[in-house]
Amino acid sequence: MPEIVDVVVVGGGIMGVCLAYELAVRSLRVALVEAYALGSGTTGSGFAWINATSKTNDNEDYFQLNAAAVAYYEKLTLEHRAENLGVHSGGTLYWARSSDTTQLTALRGRAERLQYLNYPYATLSLGEMEVLEPSLRFRRLPTEDIEGLYAPADKWVEPMRLLRFLAGHARNHNAILREYCPVESFYVDTLGSVSMVRAGGAEYATRNVILAGGAQTPSLIQLLRNGEELAKAVPLKQVPGILVDTAPKSAEGAIRRVLYPADTGGLHLRPTVTGGLLIGADDTDTLCQNQNLDPQSLNEIGKALLVRVTDWLPQLSLKEITQGMSAYICNRPVPQDGYPIVGALPGIKGVFVAVTHSGMTLAPLLANLLSEEIMLKQAPPQLQPYRPDRFL
Repeated sequence: MPEIVDVVVVGGGIMGVCLAYELAVRSLRVALVEAYALGSGTTGSGFAWINATSKTNDNEDYFQLNAAAVAYYEKLTLEHRAENLGVHSGGTLYWARSSDTTQLTALRGRAERLQYLNYPYATLSLGEMEVLEPSLRFRRLPTEDIEGLYAPADKWVEPMRLLRFLAGHARNHNAILREYCPVESFYVDTLGSVSMVRAGGAEYATRNVILAGGAQTPSLIQLLRNGEELAKAVPLKQVPGILVDTAPKSAEGAIRRVLYPADTGGLHLRPTVTGGLLIGADDTDTLCQNQNLDPQSLNEIGKALLVRVTDWLPQLSLKEITQGMSAYICNRPVPQDGYPIVGALPGIKGVFVAVTHSGMTLAPLLANLLSEEIMLKQAPPQLQPYRPDRFL
């Protein structure tokens, strides 16, 4: 006999687990099925930066969605405690050299946008930045002038701790979460409504299915009737990026928050819970998009990133911090136009999709809004710009 549930969530990344959590706490019977282990895709390998400050150049609706998502983390931490969720405050610190006109113009432009958009920020002097990050060498020359921008609401998160906590909370509210349980088929009744999901040899009778499989979402849609046509509503591209994770205790106490130095290549770094650093850069991301990198090439890129980091943190030994480092590629699913795709899939009643870039920032809020839509049968205004049918 099939298990009877209110909603089947397909996908065990941050989006799927947040959906299982939000639906379960609303007393809906939920089954989440994941083809591999929870968090085994993009979720467990990303930079995990919770912010709206990187979206100042996007349209205002999208910025405000991200700002609301940052605020939603505050709600979660008040309810469950930050240490249980793996959420770390501290904000984001940017800075620029006054001698670099491009950097300085970009920094001041970001500050103007944040002021206009009413997102908390402060402009900082060199002395104030040295109080926030005493280990950093902000300038190379004694006469060099530096300007800083601090966004205190931004955060970073331990993705797997957050995932495990929300998954456990969902289970405590009677949700079924099955790993290594790939979807085999969907059944649609004569009225055009989804009626059953077969996954991992088990069947789940339901009237609601949410496809939250990240990069695999279009492949899941292909299993539906007229799936090839419906998949056009979820056009995705894979955007790879290189990250370097240094060994535990390799940089313990060196930095306190997410940092964007005055680096022309878009260098960014944050602490890890084990006392290391997690590092990326926009220019090295471009490298891996344009060529296939073997492990040796990745390792060389990782070492080059660490050289750039030790320029700002001279107390770190390059030799020591290089030992035990891990350089890897994180493949990020990004909708074709860069914005989330959330809501009912046109053509089959009861099928929804939820896929986005910036998943660690947006997933908790988007899961909350989509759960409300399923409960109330009405789309929240915040989701209206991001419906799948905009691509059809």
